[in-house]
Amino acid sequence: MKAFQTTEEVNDYFEQQLEVLELEYEQKLQMIEKNEQQIRVTLEKQYKQQLQTLEQQQGDEVGILKTNSAQAIKKIKLLFQNKRDTILKNYDTKTNEQLRDYEVAKIELLEQRQIEERAKFKAYQKQQQALLAKDEAHGEQIADFEQQLDDLQTQLMHLLEKYEAQFELLEENYEQITLELEQQRDEAIEKLEDSEEASQTQLDDQLFDALQDLTEKSEQQRDHVEQSYLEKEQSLEDMVQAQVEKIEADYELERARIFDEQEQVLSQFD
Repeated sequence: MKAFQTTEEVNDYFEQQLEVLELEYEQKLQMIEKNEQQIRVTLEKQYKQQLQTLEQQQGDEVGILKTNSAQAIKKIKLLFQNKRDTILKNYDTKTNEQLRDYEVAKIELLEQRQIEERAKFKAYQKQQQALLAKDEAHGEQIADFEQQLDDLQTQLMHLLEKYEAQFELLEENYEQITLELEQQRDEAIEKLEDSEEASQTQLDDQLFDALQDLTEKSEQQRDHVEQSYLEKEQSLEDMVQAQVEKIEADYELERARIFDEQEQVLSQFD
C-alpha cells in the first residue's frame, strides 16, 4: 500500500478511490440502462414485426379462401348452366319430335280423308252412270240424281265430321304432350335451381366457417405473440433488476472496504 505522510494525504487518496468507485458504479448503471433500452427497442420491433407478419398471413389466407370459394362457385354455376342447357336442348329435341310426329299424323289423316272422299266420288259417279243407263222417265231420273247428290253430300259431311274429330283429338294429344314436356322442363329447371342454390349456400357456409376458424386462429397467434412479448419484457426487467442489485451490492461492499481500509490507515497516525 502507498505510504502516507499525513492524514490529509490519506483522506485525499481514499476520496479519490471513492470517486473512482462512484464513477464506475454510475457507468455500470448507465451501461445497464443503455442495454435495457436497446433490448426493449429490439423486443418492441420484433413484436410489431410479428404482428405485421401475422396480419399479412391472415390477409393472404383470407384472400386464398375467398378466391377458392369464388372459383368453386364459378365451377358450380358453369356445371349447372351446362345441366340447364342440356335440359333445354332435350326439351327442344322432344318438342321438335312431337311436332314432326304431329305434322306427319295430320298429313296421314288428310291423305286418308282424301282417299275416302275420292272413293265416295267414284261411287257417286258409278251411280250416275248406272242411272243414265236406265230407261226411266226424265222426271224420275232427275229425282234419282238429286237423291244421289244428297246422299253424297251427307256422306261427305259425315266424313268431314269424322276427320275433324280425329284432327281435333290429334291436336289435343299434341297440345297435352307439349304441355307435359313444358311442365317436365320447368320442374327439372326448378329442381336444378334449388340444387344450385343449396350448393352455393353450402359453399358460403363453408367459407364463413373457414373465415371464423381463421379469425380465431389469428387471435390465438396474436395472443401468443403478445404473451411472449410481455414475458420477455418481464424477463428483461428481472434481469436488469438482478444486475442493478448486484452492482449496488458490489458497490456497497467496495465502498465499505475502502472506508475500513481508510480507518485502518488513519489509526496508524494515532
